[in-house]
Parts: sequence; structure tokens; C-alpha cells
Amino acid sequence: MNLDLFNNLVNSVKENNIVQSFMKELSNYLEKENNKLPNERHNGKDCGSLKQENCLYQVIEMDVDGAYLQNIDNNRISKETDISKEILNKICNDSVLRFKDGTYIYEEELTKEFYDSLIDIKEYKNIQDNFVKESNILEIDSDTRYKIELHEDNYCLLSYENEGKNTIEVPNELIPFWAKNGDNLYYKDGKFNRDL
Repeated sequence: MNLDLFNNLVNSVKENNIVQSFMKELSNYLEKENNKLPNERHNGKDCGSLKQENCLYQVIEMDVDGAYLQNIDNNRISKETDISKEILNKICNDSVLRFKDGTYIYEEELTKEFYDSLIDIKEYKNIQDNFVKESNILEIDSDTRYKIELHEDNYCLLSYENEGKNTIEVPNELIPFWAKNGDNLYYKDGKFNRDL
């Protein structure tokens, strides 16, 4: 009987050591995450340099010594401080940059296109309401993935289900600006989003 009590005590201590060890490792990991330098995190996202050759980036926030850039292909954010002073003086939030040959280039034409595509909230809401009324979007399963088949001047043709045999026309204003043919989208909370 005393032997059972001793074994239970030993097992309890072993389990406690495992729990304590786990808690210590978890605590160390969380401390490392919380102590990352401010330029490595932006709104909860890792912000180490993510430069890719010939890739487009959109400025999401200007900073004293650079800018936070979002990769338009994968939405990853990085803080970049090696942008030339000349370019920093030209750009603002939503400007488009390209990383080419080891340096950032300001894409004035793409930036202008982006700004030209913006519409006010009231107009967007009207387009959205008309789309919902005229289409069957609310009858389609919310987990459905849509593929952009065709970009026209005023609309995008999206295919879905039945091996892409079902299609729906969507006003361009409701399609994410950086989406291109072949991209997958999903519809949530009244708008289309890129499926990355």
C-alpha cells in the first residue's frame, strides 16, 4: 500500500515536470514573439524584408525612415528602409512600387490606374446592391470558390462549380483591383476577395 502511494507521488512529480517544461518552452516562445523589434511587425503581421525581383508592392503606410509595403501577389507586408529619398519624396499611401535590379522603382502609371479605379462609398454600395438584386449570388454556397475567366471593360466573368461550367458576371468595381485572369476569389460579407 505504501508502495502505491510512493508510485503515485513519483508519477505526479514526473507529470508536473513535463507540464512545467512545456510551460517554460511556451513562455520563452511567446516572449520572443512579443519582443520582436517594432519594424518586424505591423498590425500583427511579420514584416521582415520580403523582396522579390520584378514584383509589385503597394505602400500601405509611410514611415519616418521608409515605408510598409504589401506584396500584391501574396499580401505579405514588409517594412522597407532602403527606398531612395527621391522615391520616398514622390510616393504616399497606395502608391505602387516595383522591385527590379535590387532597387525600388515608382510605378506612376499603375498608381494612377489604381487611383482612377477608386469610387466613393455610396456608388460602391449602389453597384453592390444592384449586383445582389440582379444575380443569384446569395443563393450560391458561401464556401464556393470562383475563378476569373475573363476581364472585360465593365465586368469580370467568373466560373464556379460543375468543373467551372457555372458562370456569373460581376461588375469590375466589386473585383479586387490586383486580381487577374486565373485568380481564385471567394464572396464574403458582400464583397469578393482574393483566395491566396
